[in-house]
Amino acid sequence: MSSEPVFYPDPRVQRDTIHVLSAYDADLSAGLERHRGEVHMKNPTTSWVDADQTFTWHITSDRTEPFEVRALVAHKSGVAVTVQVNVPQTACTVSAIQPALPGSANPWRRVPLDGLLMLAKGDNTLILRTIPLDGSAFEMEAFAIELVRTEVRERLHIEAQALKSDMTWLRRAGYGFMNHWTQAVYPEHGLPKSYADAVHDFDVERYADQIARGGAGFVVLTTTHGPHYFPAPLASLDAILPGRTTARDLVADLIDALGRRGIRLFLYYHLGAQSDPEWLKVSGFFDTDTSKLFGNWQKMIREVGERYGTGLAGWWFDDGAVNYYYRTAPWPELSRAAKAGNPDRLIGYNAWFQPPATEFQDYHCGEIIEDPSYGGALLPNGDGRYVGEPYRGLNAVSTIISEKYWDHSRPDEPISEARWDSAEIATLIREFRRYTCVPIFNLEIYQDGRMSQNTIERFRTASANLHE
Repeated sequence: MSSEPVFYPDPRVQRDTIHVLSAYDADLSAGLERHRGEVHMKNPTTSWVDADQTFTWHITSDRTEPFEVRALVAHKSGVAVTVQVNVPQTACTVSAIQPALPGSANPWRRVPLDGLLMLAKGDNTLILRTIPLDGSAFEMEAFAIELVRTEVRERLHIEAQALKSDMTWLRRAGYGFMNHWTQAVYPEHGLPKSYADAVHDFDVERYADQIARGGAGFVVLTTTHGPHYFPAPLASLDAILPGRTTARDLVADLIDALGRRGIRLFLYYHLGAQSDPEWLKVSGFFDTDTSKLFGNWQKMIREVGERYGTGLAGWWFDDGAVNYYYRTAPWPELSRAAKAGNPDRLIGYNAWFQPPATEFQDYHCGEIIEDPSYGGALLPNGDGRYVGEPYRGLNAVSTIISEKYWDHSRPDEPISEARWDSAEIATLIREFRRYTCVPIFNLEIYQDGRMSQNTIERFRTASANLHE
């Protein structure tokens, strides 16, 4: 048996939000396969190929009442199917879910089931199954089912729409850069400095000059990723785990240096990873009661937002689907904290290739989406919102690796060559513009804040060509 810590969800139904039952946490019949990934991830359950296979959850309710049900499923191939969720009293069913078309970018769907599921007061057993319409073969995956009372769904939708921010400035910015500059980054040669020393010595003017020379209108700087550090004073983090902040406020210095060049700053934040067991232990990461974990989160994110105000243009939150989601995260509270100090701040919770975790976000992060149309989910010359599933209605952003890696965490190794020449970069950016999708190009970075001069020059040339 694995000795790794595990998050066990609260079996009590949460009535005032969208209650998530992760497929990973279900009792699975033979043949279904869990895919955890890293210790913090709960990925989709695969090998769903037989009508006899089922997902079973045991939950409790403090009253008898009806719930809407949505199933998050990927129908990858085969015949149309019926999907059903039932308890002993009632069943919800949706028929004729079609398999994804050949070449589709994403087979995931958030499918509303017909009818209402009546949960009884006390213990309930829920079962998810599927039936192929003509008995033929199929291949599916399951991510979760969601339970929500009708009035709660309607209220949350209104709240989510009211919190959304205008994306116009981001689209006009053209494209952005992302840098994974973290505690784990190496210099070009030799051993890394301590995190505090690296933050102290970071040359913000040189860094901002590189971003400007490369033609980016904004930059996404990674703060926490893996080990949980933050490159500035942060009282809320010090209260949870001392020694993870710095005396220098690098974020403020970057906002100033970039702002003088007309460039805006996003911050990337990661909730926690197995490479930092000390953080996972003290933050409440594996507590069934998530109030400590998300309470800590809100204190830190709110402190950051209120300090930098309009100087902080956005947040890029990683692992929204495989980390936050299965905990039935308190999305309204998280998103209000993320916009503290700047109601126009843009936020996205990365879903990778899974369905979006929540309506409470402004954009889909688009990790590794290199097709500007995303398989037809975006229209040419459209408004930049997805018209196809599973991200319908969200603003389109694409975050892609421009060299070989996300980060530069290998000793005595130069940053790898850019994947495209300047002409190819210009063509790619034009295509993103045609579909009103904002690209973010991740560039490797050394610990001293330098990026590849060759890569920057390729983007500079591409940017100049865009204006010819």
